[in-house]
Amino acid sequence: MKKLTQNDVKSLFANLCCSRCKNEFSINSIKFLEQDCDILLCSLSCVNCGKDFGKIVLNYNRKSDKHLPLEIVDGPEPISYDDVIDAHRFIKDNL
Repeated sequence: MKKLTQNDVKSLFANLCCSRCKNEFSINSIKFLEQDCDILLCSLSCVNCGKDFGKIVLNYNRKSDKHLPLEIVDGPEPISYDDVIDAHRFIKDNL
């Protein structure tokens, strides 16, 4: 099995850096937690300032020699006041 190398990390994280100190990520920034085929569950932190970015999921094709840089995937919009009021009314009227 081909392991993740420093060159892989450099290409995968080419567009990303630590949001606190702007340091680049290295192989030492990644702690491997679990693996299922090509899916890696890892913990990401900055080795320079120690900021913890939590868990990340990498779909790492072990057979490929070149990997495209990662992109940030934003989640849904934060819950608004109106969402809370709508949920309250729904619960009040239906439960």
